[in-house]
Amino acid sequence: MNRLYIIALAAIGIMCALALVFNPTPAAEPVKVEKTAKKDADEPKALVLNRDGSGQFTMSAEINGSSVEFLVDTGADMVALTVEEAEGLGILPPDEEFVPSMKTASGVGYGAPVILDEVVIAGQTLHDVEAVVVKDLGTNLLGQSVLRHLGSVELKGDRMVIKTK
Repeated sequence: MNRLYIIALAAIGIMCALALVFNPTPAAEPVKVEKTAKKDADEPKALVLNRDGSGQFTMSAEINGSSVEFLVDTGADMVALTVEEAEGLGILPPDEEFVPSMKTASGVGYGAPVILDEVVIAGQTLHDVEAVVVKDLGTNLLGQSVLRHLGSVELKGDRMVIKTK
């Protein structure tokens, strides 16, 4: 039985190596903010995100003056920060504030609610944004507590277009 596992793992490793050689992952393209076609200066702009090599949409924002990288998660209710990121921002809640607060793919997630004083994203400044610091979270998530203030979100193939207000 162990021999079968070894053979399966070796086959997976070889396939991954071949995939990298024959289909290298393209680097994510930078975020573009485009003017709409109308000439009115008050018209909204479009924030265009391109899907990265893993099939996700990522972008950066400024939280309390520090640059933070996010995975855009339209299904998340609010901004979710890793413990490491919250610690770097100086907003890490005490350990006793982490409570079972969400269901994740791997079980119950422990989180602590926080308020972000200032979030600057796509040229807009938001104040007092609800967020949660989540234990064992692998990446920061940009959820609806910010996205709903930016404007409408559309998926167009490998592009996410956020029409800002």
